[in-house]
Amino acid sequence: MARAKNNLLLAQVSGTIGKQLTVSQRGGQAILSKAKEKKGKRYKFSPKQLDVQSKFANAADYASDVKADPDMVAAYMAIAKPGQNANNLAIRDFYNAPEIHTLKTVGYTGKAGQKILVRATDDFRVYQVVVSIYTASGTLVEQGNALQGRNVVEWTYTTVKDNRGYKGYKVRAMAEDLPGNQTFEEIVL
Repeated sequence: MARAKNNLLLAQVSGTIGKQLTVSQRGGQAILSKAKEKKGKRYKFSPKQLDVQSKFANAADYASDVKADPDMVAAYMAIAKPGQNANNLAIRDFYNAPEIHTLKTVGYTGKAGQKILVRATDDFRVYQVVVSIYTASGTLVEQGNALQGRNVVEWTYTTVKDNRGYKGYKVRAMAEDLPGNQTFEEIVL
């Protein structure tokens, strides 16, 4: 292995030359070494590595879909900081699920027309919030989309059914972002 400092010929070179010599760059130095021989077997990835590769491929697919839509590119670029673009923001958004900060049922007494409040955020945008009410045994009583408030993070669901025996019922909120990541929060009444 040879090292070269301040060599104009090798300063910007890296890779294998003629299957005999490999040039790599480390710490501002060009390093020359014998080319590595390829073995007959390919590297076997672990299941965890395959999962990471699969998730990144899905994130890249989502970013491609975003880049194909000028409105989505404009929306992502509206929050971009210097050095960021719609592609890397879309990939970051794909990896980050929304957060549900609060699920409030304080005024709920089992009557139709009452409000259930959800406060949810995402690194880009929460697409929808769905609120479901289940009996203590897990039977769905009602479910529907919450309406987004003016401040963008508060969502309100208005109940549509009277539920006389609501004690012990479960209220579940689901927040979903544009890439399809979902987060759930549940409380027992």
